[in-house]
Amino acid sequence: MYRWIHETKNRYYQAHLLQDLFGEWTLVRVWGGLGSHQGAVRTTGVSSYADGLAQVQAIGKRRRQHGYLPVVDAYSEENG
Repeated sequence: MYRWIHETKNRYYQAHLLQDLFGEWTLVRVWGGLGSHQGAVRTTGVSSYADGLAQVQAIGKRRRQHGYLPVVDAYSEENG
């Protein structure tokens, strides 16, 4: 899981790369307000793990450009 937080706007953004039982990769993006039950989820199929990782890195770059900071915790892989 990759996670970014914008503390001044109380917002978060998460990206997960998941593999299903058939070996297909899916990119799941979740975003919303910190401490709120409001938010959204978008699921996108990706052609491979490498393609999904490239998309996550692009997401991380955009989030940082918008003032989000990566969150590193026990469940995170390398946050992009």
